[in-house]
Amino acid sequence: MARRSSAVRSNAPSGPSAGVKQIRCAIYTRKSTEEGLEQEFNSLDAQREACAAYIVSQRHEGWVQMPDYYDDGGYSGGNMERPALKQLLAEIEAGRVDVIVVYKVDRLTRALSDFARIVDILDRSKASFVSVTQAFNTTTSMGRLTLNVLLSFAQFEREVTGERIRDKVAASKKKGMWMGGPVPLGYMVQDRKLIIIPEEAKTVQLIFQRHQACGSLKALADDLAARGITSRLRTMKDGRTIGGQAFKSGALYWIIRNVIYAGLIPHKEALYQGEHQGIISRAHWDASQALLNTNALRPHTGQPSILRHMIVDGLGRSMTVAHGRKGTRRYRYYVSKPVDGISEPTWRLPAGDLESLVRIAMTELLTDPLRLQTELGQLDRDHQLADAGNTLAEQLKAPMTMRALLEDLQAAITLKQDEIVICMEGASLINKLGIVNISLPIGHQVQLHVPVRLRRRGHELRLVIAAPNSRPAERDERLIRLLASGRAAWQQLVARQPAFDSHQRSHLVRLARLNFLAPDIIMAILAGRQPVELTSRSLLRLSCLPHDWTEQRRVLGFG
Repeated sequence: MARRSSAVRSNAPSGPSAGVKQIRCAIYTRKSTEEGLEQEFNSLDAQREACAAYIVSQRHEGWVQMPDYYDDGGYSGGNMERPALKQLLAEIEAGRVDVIVVYKVDRLTRALSDFARIVDILDRSKASFVSVTQAFNTTTSMGRLTLNVLLSFAQFEREVTGERIRDKVAASKKKGMWMGGPVPLGYMVQDRKLIIIPEEAKTVQLIFQRHQACGSLKALADDLAARGITSRLRTMKDGRTIGGQAFKSGALYWIIRNVIYAGLIPHKEALYQGEHQGIISRAHWDASQALLNTNALRPHTGQPSILRHMIVDGLGRSMTVAHGRKGTRRYRYYVSKPVDGISEPTWRLPAGDLESLVRIAMTELLTDPLRLQTELGQLDRDHQLADAGNTLAEQLKAPMTMRALLEDLQAAITLKQDEIVICMEGASLINKLGIVNISLPIGHQVQLHVPVRLRRRGHELRLVIAAPNSRPAERDERLIRLLASGRAAWQQLVARQPAFDSHQRSHLVRLARLNFLAPDIIMAILAGRQPVELTSRSLLRLSCLPHDWTEQRRVLGFG
């Protein structure tokens, strides 16, 4: 980033007027792109200079400019994944800043949801913010309304731009144009069109031919390895070489599923005749799809453990895969390996929950071009970046291709008490997106943080997403049947038919208590929105069920 102009510093006041309470002001500046930041006096400097001048004008009110810089150059205002903003909000929560000063409101955020979060943090800390070019007072209802209207227009502008890009991509694909993304094996890009590379095309043709002969991806991978067939070797801008390795089942699955090899262009659920030349015939491609569908995973064979060898718990212990069976149903878990010197009990979590949260976090990253720009730097051709990200996100839908993608990104996952941290190699992500115009520092990591809570349920731990409404509903049929038994038990006790011995009566009384649960608790159970630790066993074994509904919610974990 360019050196700051001395003119900015000269506007800083020496101190407030005597007897006036000091108000500590922090200037926040932002620019969406990195273009021009190398200049001696850039957009961030201009914003800071205007904000500093405004603080000087309020010196009689006790306003004092803080010396620290909070600059986010090259970061989108569509999200809060900005280092300077995070640092500034931390300073506010710590009570070291009283007012945020910005040039315009959209420098702080361009999303209504983020604005609500920022205002909540400011209110809790009894702080505020000021836009020097727009007169707002966030302490009044009218001021908040005006801010919401402005931010609505800023968000509307972002959404309309996204719609225009999506419409352009859809129209282009209907004409058979390739709109960017990872360049498939067998092709190169020339004048934004896919051109066949004869030598690599022979490899693709061999893959499809041998797939029909071998009958499965595992057998195909072994066959190609025996023939010495390897993946494309690529040289990165920093001199590193990647590829040149034997094909794995996941990579082969993605190649065989790629309809581009049949001369078609996919868009959502539709296929269009492409401008490029196909490497194989449509009939050959259809035959391979039928074979893949025939060999698809069946329920009785179980699902692959996608995160195997990639995940550790909050104490640094690697988590291995464990299986359990009850009747005809099979369960998968990720369980911590015991380590000498760590006496804490091992963690045991359902595999499906973990894999689902990782899939959601990765999908949100790959389908958000602005967020990808935030992580990787300002890139050209946003619509091509969006298309490349959506193409990669498709790989997350199938277990085999999801694991292959995580392996290619060299993903490492840490499960903590309050979050899941997903780390991946930035250079690998750039390569998978097919980006050739930038390079990242060696070792640059892209990190995703998924807020969660761990709650114990029986012998295992369960994950609860920090935002309760975002947790998918999970109906517990046993719990619902228990509520029905409680209603029936109450009716039997009221009717006093037939006569009960003391043991039967005690059991019916225990069940009948459930007839007096709060209505909202019953509705939550019927909708599958109960706390994960609430089971039929824990509810039935509860020694004392309060009559007060508020106390019931607290005891049962609904509070």
